[in-house]
Amino acid sequence: MVPAFSRAFKQSCICDNTYLSKNQCKGMQKKCNSIALFCGNGMVKYLLMAKLAIILSLVFSFQAFADNISAQTINIQLKNVSVEAALKSIEAQGSYRFVYKTETLPKNKTVSISAENATLNYVMEKILQNTALSYEFLNNALVVIVPGEASKARIITGKVADTDGKPLVGVSILEKGTTNGTASKDDGSFSLNVSAANAILVFSSLGYQAKELQAVNNMAVVLEKTDAQMDQVVIVGYGTQKKGNLTGAVSTIDFDKQSMNSRAITNVSSAMAGLAAGIRVQQANGIPSANNNASLSVRGVGSLNTSSAPLVIVDGQAADISSVSPNDVASVSILKDAASASIYGSRASNGVILITTKTGKGMNGKVNFTYNNYVGWKKPTMLPDWAYNTLDHMKLINRVLLNDKPDDPPPYDEADFAEWSKGIKEDPISYPSTNWWKAITKKNMVQDHNISARGGNDKINFYSSMDYNMDDGMIPNSAFRRVSFLNNLSYKVNDWLRLGNNVTYISQRSDPLSNEDDINSIFQWFRASSPSTLAQHPDGRYGAPQLAGEVSNNNPLRTAKQQRGETKGNRFQGKAFAVFTPLKGLSVTASYFATIFQQYSWGGSEPADLWNFKTGEITNDQSASIRTLRNNFQKNERQIIDVYADYTRSFGKHNGHLLLGYNQEYAKNQGFGAGRQGLLGYETPVFNAATGEILPPTGNASDYALRSYFGRFNYDFSGKYLFEANIRYDGSSKFAPERRWGVFPSASAGWVISREDFFQPLTSVFTSLKLRASYGQLGNNGIGNYDWQNFYSVVKYPFNETSGSALVYTDFGNPLITWEGTTVTNLGMDMRLFNRLELTLGYYNKLTQKILAKLPTPATTGGIGAAFVNSAEVRNAGFEADARYTQQLGRLGIAAAVNFAYNKNRILHYKGSFIEPHGQNAAAWTEGYPIGIFWVREVDHIIQTQQEIDDLKAAGYTFAPVTPGPGDFLYKDANGDKQINDGDRVLKGNPIPLYTYGGSLTLDFAGIDLSVYFDGVGKWDRYLQSAVYALNHNVSNFVFPTEYLNMWTPENKSTTIPKVYSGSTVNDQVSDFYLHKADYLKIRSLQLGYSLPGPLIRKMGLNKLRFFANLENYFTRTKWPNLDPEMTRSQNDDASYPLGKTASVGLQVRF
Repeated sequence: MVPAFSRAFKQSCICDNTYLSKNQCKGMQKKCNSIALFCGNGMVKYLLMAKLAIILSLVFSFQAFADNISAQTINIQLKNVSVEAALKSIEAQGSYRFVYKTETLPKNKTVSISAENATLNYVMEKILQNTALSYEFLNNALVVIVPGEASKARIITGKVADTDGKPLVGVSILEKGTTNGTASKDDGSFSLNVSAANAILVFSSLGYQAKELQAVNNMAVVLEKTDAQMDQVVIVGYGTQKKGNLTGAVSTIDFDKQSMNSRAITNVSSAMAGLAAGIRVQQANGIPSANNNASLSVRGVGSLNTSSAPLVIVDGQAADISSVSPNDVASVSILKDAASASIYGSRASNGVILITTKTGKGMNGKVNFTYNNYVGWKKPTMLPDWAYNTLDHMKLINRVLLNDKPDDPPPYDEADFAEWSKGIKEDPISYPSTNWWKAITKKNMVQDHNISARGGNDKINFYSSMDYNMDDGMIPNSAFRRVSFLNNLSYKVNDWLRLGNNVTYISQRSDPLSNEDDINSIFQWFRASSPSTLAQHPDGRYGAPQLAGEVSNNNPLRTAKQQRGETKGNRFQGKAFAVFTPLKGLSVTASYFATIFQQYSWGGSEPADLWNFKTGEITNDQSASIRTLRNNFQKNERQIIDVYADYTRSFGKHNGHLLLGYNQEYAKNQGFGAGRQGLLGYETPVFNAATGEILPPTGNASDYALRSYFGRFNYDFSGKYLFEANIRYDGSSKFAPERRWGVFPSASAGWVISREDFFQPLTSVFTSLKLRASYGQLGNNGIGNYDWQNFYSVVKYPFNETSGSALVYTDFGNPLITWEGTTVTNLGMDMRLFNRLELTLGYYNKLTQKILAKLPTPATTGGIGAAFVNSAEVRNAGFEADARYTQQLGRLGIAAAVNFAYNKNRILHYKGSFIEPHGQNAAAWTEGYPIGIFWVREVDHIIQTQQEIDDLKAAGYTFAPVTPGPGDFLYKDANGDKQINDGDRVLKGNPIPLYTYGGSLTLDFAGIDLSVYFDGVGKWDRYLQSAVYALNHNVSNFVFPTEYLNMWTPENKSTTIPKVYSGSTVNDQVSDFYLHKADYLKIRSLQLGYSLPGPLIRKMGLNKLRFFANLENYFTRTKWPNLDPEMTRSQNDDASYPLGKTASVGLQVRF
């Protein structure tokens, strides 16, 4: 029972369950409405804030639940009871609470009533009949009994639809002048208790014109679309803007829709593939513990030695993109030009990814619970075609050795082929023919379960979710499990103060094959895994090569299965914030963010013998092997403080906005590792259970700090002429004190032509049209934390028969280095045609100067590493197009989107005309060409006869390093000097895709929905010269591509594969033979779903029930011959953990 008070409640308050007068309220208001913040060290403070957040979430949940049940009907049977007893009887049913003064209730009146499934209005009229009392709603669940006549409350029902008759879900319906409201359901229906007979209802929804209507029974409300493109709110740095007022290049991705929430993906980065122009998504490998994160690049590659990854901001703070589950993301904004990104200054030269998680805004006092899940089965997207048939393997060995020494007999004769041909069929244990890709991969299941609660009203809103993700790995001992919790809470304390928090906790565990270094232990010699090796005997023993002449201690399956260990990680990430609004139009936001990531791992390998099952012998005896235990610990911390003020003011048609702020960040990373030999067993993986030598421990630590001041000014006149200016002043500890500060400004302007009077005759075609331009400077400090300082290493040295320690100078520092600077010019056009087709076009010129590079140092320095110098320049220039179309044709809904981006990358200044080889893959850096251009010989053709070579020699041609013969390549004499050698290497190919594209299509009809997401790249080349593909090929145990069965022979001259040797480099030069097209088209997601009809699921007490099936990353079209072309080059280029494609089924439930 709520303490009683009369109509004077408007001049009173309740505090600590006590009724207070107006004067008492003033004294107690601070006590009742404030939240204590406790002192102590930083982490204790934050834990207390986290506890407070959870308590507030629970309090709101109960209140919101009360709001949600207010429309329930009443069943009541009373005879000759008092009015107060009747009210208590209704309260006992849990739907309503009553507020009244006991002395105002009639003492002698009795009430008799019999009703089933009755409304509150009906029951209250019976109870208060013939009294001087009436009632009013404070909200849908709280009813005040007041003296005198009152407007009769009643329940209003109806449906909301658009002009095509399609039901609108989530439309806000508010009783004008009150906070009493609700939202329309999936079928457009609504029900709302209104407090007055003449109540006015306000209907509003993003993209539709708001409408005010008199409340009547069975309302049929039709909302007309507005220019949704202009009204859409876009997340930008430190705030939001209407899309119509944007003057920078910003792309947005909506994650809060059913087709995105039911994809079998575990990270945000992969989900972005193909959904925005100018962003390239490339997944390095399929290791589950890496959360399958993909690398991102925005508008090309802009640096040589520093990172080209964009800055990732999660809910306003720099964070790891893996710290958020795709299920919890509401939207992603991609800031691509200086106008939109310069507010982040020194870290924004490669673009900015703004991730916003879900909140409880717009819930109108209700709470929704949602459960999403999928269960799926994963297998590799692509596997290379290698000669894993042992008979083919033998043929290739014979042919290669015959090419080396034509007069020698081949190692395998017809009897050997007959023996193995029969044995493969009849005794596969003794005569194996092992496909190692099939042997190393296994049946794999993935699953994800996410449950969330979302609710809010005008005082408080929250979003809480818990997610469980499991991937048991396509390779043994590579499983990964993750549990994550997210809580977003915002609480309006009073008219001038709002408090909130964003809290994330992630706990993850992975099997011993948890990172690329561990995976490389399997794939390091994968190329030397003969098909004549049985992977594993049915009794568990591991095999060795069983083909005569092959000896190896390599068995990838043994390497994988005998791994022992685990890696455990915990991430706590939280932000507490306060928003003050001391004046109209002015708000001040202060926040503190902290993240701690700790990871502990232990590992080792259990020894196991290798057997030749043909002879019954052990070929690799591991009985004397010593077990080694390795322990590693890693801890990463980051703290960020933000304080900024926003001021918005309008003067007639003049609208202005000013933002001023301060940012401070500190991060520290540290790690420790040690090992010990002689472990008794991996069942007790602790150092005290080992008796052997302690291996040299390792340890490291690094930190950096950043301090910044920033500002933004926006101005528009009548929504037609737009201007924006940004500036950021950054100081970074990564540079010397005299060089660490940098200024990064930008300016942009826009013209909304469609709002001009002269343009109005064209608005039937051009619903909106805007031109925009921007110019500004960005920075990049993505280098090591201490590269400006000289580096030393600790070494041991002998002195007087003892060991001493000393420091050795290893790398030069350069205190003069400073920020890389990127100047961006951007032109764009945004338009909407026929109120259905949105089209965005853009051109950019992105010049990065003062790029940090290491220039040559003289040999007289004694091998000391070169220092970084600000010296190089790189340009990325291109254009982008993005189109979106929506249409409702009766019951068929259509939503389509396509995007395209072209980017031209060039090194403008580096080392003049000098061509610098860079790493493997024939890559080079030189002026006038893209980063990593291929520097190769060009193959002219395969020589068919000795006479051809003799004629060339007679004409004065020479060859290096080897003179070719029939079946060998003849390389082009590119420089015309008749000397065919490395001087004929040319620059060719596209090491960076020239264009990228993507899109989506969604259809829905009568509860059935179909969605397709796709993306691809074009004009992209990759170089593949590795041990498997080498034309100077090791024959002992090494596998060959199947296509090499078609190599040149005197009987097979019509081929593009030359002779393969094991002791000659004549065909194995750095040449364009190894250069392959890597263009691809991927169907990222193909999904079919069915949602049960609204009337049916409401009988089940649900708001939504949807079943779906999804194919993720299932279809790839490419000419690339190796693993998935999307994979980045690994340490062992032949092989790595393959990317996966997943077939899954699942359901979505909301109630």
